[in-house]
Amino acid sequence: MNEAPATETKRDRVRRVLLAPLAGIGFRFPRSVDAEQGQRQLDRLADDLAYMSDLNLRRLFETMRTKGEGKSRDFWPSHAAFIALAQIAQPRPLEEMPGLASWFGSAAGRAALAEGRLVEEYRWWLAKHRPPMNPQERRLVADRASAAQAKAARLRERLGLNLPVDAGDREWLHAFDAHEAAARALMRAGAAKGAAA
Repeated sequence: MNEAPATETKRDRVRRVLLAPLAGIGFRFPRSVDAEQGQRQLDRLADDLAYMSDLNLRRLFETMRTKGEGKSRDFWPSHAAFIALAQIAQPRPLEEMPGLASWFGSAAGRAALAEGRLVEEYRWWLAKHRPPMNPQERRLVADRASAAQAKAARLRERLGLNLPVDAGDREWLHAFDAHEAAARALMRAGAAKGAAA
């Protein structure tokens, strides 16, 4: 197994662990894709997969080696195919999703905060990697948010009065607070990015 150079970038690591081995078994671009365009596509792919561990990049290699396109099945699979299978192997952390901070820093994030849905919107993103898209999903998030806000208020009141709170409820409240802090951090980052633009 090749060793990682001391000054290896994230992009270089993805090239070494995933892209070079795929090229080594014969993956190539069609003639219609010039070398510079192909390199840009592979660089973009490497950047999008840089969050993955070496182990999961090797697993992705094993999966993608049979997914070649074209008549000879030796053309690079689409960007979307890589991303979809990478998401199964190792879901991308929300904080690394392009545009997520912008969404939380937008009117949608401010509305979620004002309406008490911020934590449940964040949790929806954690599970689905997208916002709630239709009235049914938005209603589900709102219902969960209402129940979670009520539970958090009850637990905080009990803690404030020094009443007993079981360990499971304390853990639930700790997770709720951590998700709220993460969502607020995304809102601040999105607002700062919007102000700088």
